[in-house]
Amino acid sequence: MEQHITTHTFKRDDAWETIDTLWYSPFFYWQKNGVRVTPTVPLRILTAFGTLIDESDEGWINNGGPSAILMQRLQARGPKGMMIRVETGEEIRPEDAEEG
Repeated sequence: MEQHITTHTFKRDDAWETIDTLWYSPFFYWQKNGVRVTPTVPLRILTAFGTLIDESDEGWINNGGPSAILMQRLQARGPKGMMIRVETGEEIRPEDAEEG
């Protein structure tokens, strides 16, 4: 998978903001993508119905999997005006997380 890079600037102070949405066809429900943000901010993944799937304070998280068939929202939290770089690519394994 090629790497996709975007940026996001927080509009509100210390509030969860959606930085990406993900939907997979039922034929690709198993696929996972790694998302890394710089600088490090808290991340979480919610389903379309608002169920928390995963969260991380480490600056990276994997999205996808069966719940992406319905749709997932990737959210981040940071101070108003802060810009983050969002890199989406291959699934991140915990042992690879330190490589950055």
